[in-house]
Amino acid sequence: MATRPSQRMHRIPSVIEANLTPMMNLMVVLIPLLLTSTEFVHLGVIELNLPPSASGPGAQKVAQMPQEFTRKLDLAVTLTDQGFFISSSLAVLGGTKPGEPTIPKRNGEYDFQALTQKLYEIKKKAQGRFDDINRIILIAEGDIDYQTVVSTMDAARAITLNGKTELLFPDVVLSAGIM
Repeated sequence: MATRPSQRMHRIPSVIEANLTPMMNLMVVLIPLLLTSTEFVHLGVIELNLPPSASGPGAQKVAQMPQEFTRKLDLAVTLTDQGFFISSSLAVLGGTKPGEPTIPKRNGEYDFQALTQKLYEIKKKAQGRFDDINRIILIAEGDIDYQTVVSTMDAARAITLNGKTELLFPDVVLSAGIM
């Protein structure tokens, strides 16, 4: 006598579905978190006046314009590995020794506070005597890093005295480096 077949053999296999709810919950939380924490584009704008190109279309018009006599300060700060040299159309401000920078490095670092203070003194003496009193020219050696140039621009633009900000030389012009 044969035994009866088992129920296991006749059972239809059921389809097991994956539980996607935890994965969907993770994505609902994770995607907005990642989107809000990323910084797509970080822009910093530095206002700068570049000298006109000698070969550009506007260069011929500038060359043809009559030149008027005006007193110009032509204040320039030269960044070297020794420190800051300050010069103008009238003179070069020397350091304590011949050939030394106007503001030498202090402990191997550039002294931006001393630069701002010296430029403030120059601004007070030159106020009302020159047409280009708001312009300063920055000249940097080739091995000066970008952050030093930007910090020098910031030091030359304004000074804070007694909690009040006073403009020094807001028109910063970059010039070609020293050879």
